[in-house]
Amino acid sequence: MRISLLGAGRRRRARRTFFLSLVVLSFILATRPEIPAVQQTPLNQLEVKLNAEYAKIEKTIVGPPSRAQYPIAADYHQHLREWQDDLAQAFAAAANTIKEILKLNPPNADYWRERMETMELYAQPISSPELRTVFSSGELQQSARLINAPAAEYTDEARTAKTRGDVRLRMVLAADGTVKYVFAIKSLPHGLTESAMKAASAIQFEPAIRNAKPASQFITLVYEFKDGQARPPYIPKTIF
Repeated sequence: MRISLLGAGRRRRARRTFFLSLVVLSFILATRPEIPAVQQTPLNQLEVKLNAEYAKIEKTIVGPPSRAQYPIAADYHQHLREWQDDLAQAFAAAANTIKEILKLNPPNADYWRERMETMELYAQPISSPELRTVFSSGELQQSARLINAPAAEYTDEARTAKTRGDVRLRMVLAADGTVKYVFAIKSLPHGLTESAMKAASAIQFEPAIRNAKPASQFITLVYEFKDGQARPPYIPKTIF
């Protein structure tokens, strides 16, 4: 009987210790300082939105209609206009987002202004050459001539990840001899797109000629990354 009473006493003390522990734990949980959730700043939110718009542009730009899809000329031209309109609207949406970013007075405002001007240029509707200041090769007396087009750097991160493929850039070789309005119409991860854009900004060239004067020309360049090496850029047979 004594053993039973001792066992019962121990059980009662264990229960009291257990309930006391619960009370202490509840108090600690109730009085601990709240850890604020990590929230994105307005700038971060706009950058996320802009990246999604860039992705939409890339998705749209690789899918132009073809004559094989629409053998009837009228159908082909109708779908081509619709594709051009969709692409222009996608660029315009990105331009508007960058305008919102600039309202926040970001520290690298010059970069964002250049990005906005690039989006606005590519958002312009198709018009006759007389109404434009940038031209395609078929609208020129003489196309721009590349003098020095350096290869991009194959980043260590991309080499570690064994990333391969190509970055396709659309840009303007301006009449004043500078490279402007660079946009990646096909990109790669691990810093390769940024590396290609940096290399493109260093291109040396002789400007195109139109009406016997230097003129600005649209051009597409492809930067290939393969087997851990970056190849010199080249002009592809097709823009996209």
